[in-house]
Amino acid sequence: MSSLSSLGTLTATLAHSLVEDYAKNEPPSESTSRILNAFLDHLPPDGSAVIANDIINKKDDLRRLADHYVSSILIPIRAGGGKTPKAISARPGGDLDDADDIAAEITAQRRDQTKLKADCLPRDGNCCLLTRWYDVNKADEVLSDAERQNTATVVTEAAHIMPFSLAAFDERDRQYKAAIWEAIYHMFPGIRDFSTDNINDPRNVLTMWVGLHYEFGKLELCLELTTTPNRYHIKKYRKFSSAYNSFLPSDGFITFTVHDGRYPLPEPKLLSVHASVGAVLHASGMAEYIERILRDRDQLCCLAHNGSTEIGVLMMAY
Repeated sequence: MSSLSSLGTLTATLAHSLVEDYAKNEPPSESTSRILNAFLDHLPPDGSAVIANDIINKKDDLRRLADHYVSSILIPIRAGGGKTPKAISARPGGDLDDADDIAAEITAQRRDQTKLKADCLPRDGNCCLLTRWYDVNKADEVLSDAERQNTATVVTEAAHIMPFSLAAFDERDRQYKAAIWEAIYHMFPGIRDFSTDNINDPRNVLTMWVGLHYEFGKLELCLELTTTPNRYHIKKYRKFSSAYNSFLPSDGFITFTVHDGRYPLPEPKLLSVHASVGAVLHASGMAEYIERILRDRDQLCCLAHNGSTEIGVLMMAY
């Protein structure tokens, strides 16, 4: 084992030990240790190393660190199609210059479902990538009557991997979105070259049946990388709608194939971020909590009675 690898193992071990020590005196109602362990265990190696260093550097303020991870990563990505929260807890010790630099770089984007579908449908063979069922409008356009009688068709949508809402903002929201992107880059350094300008890039989009798009957006359905390029394990979580199971590949794997080389396939690094966040969301126990907050956000108060901002309250500004 190299000295660099040994150092990484020692850092991870120390971080886990610090979280275990914290858990010994953690109130039953608190989720700090579960959140931090989930991030340590379910991120790619470079992200896990970042988390381990955060825990070591902020060992005296672990609850605030966990709250930051929830408010700046789990909630915005899970919220997906809705607006992202305006109350983002700052990363303890975070470099504000980084967020300021990102705020100066990012540009708001417009949702253009028609153009995205026009670009991605030819690439994806005019089909939902997971079921291989034909897009109903394309079928009407390019298939003969005889072909249509023997072809399953569905309504498809252009499904974003990194949520479109991360690139939808006005000047009042710019700093909030920059704080989210700073947290994403901090935790997933491998996608530092991806920004709001790329949110509508075909690399960030899958053609997907509307029902599966909904599950994908809720992170109840994720695509996990395998050792084979463009082959993914279809990961389904507990609240995935089981009625869809019979429409997915029976072996639980899907391979993407380019049908039109003008447009690149979905980017594996982005799908890895989506799958990692999904794994953390469910392992930490935050999935149902955030679901409830999303459902009840209109009834939330802005601050807790003691004046502190609770995780759930970070969903207020929608």
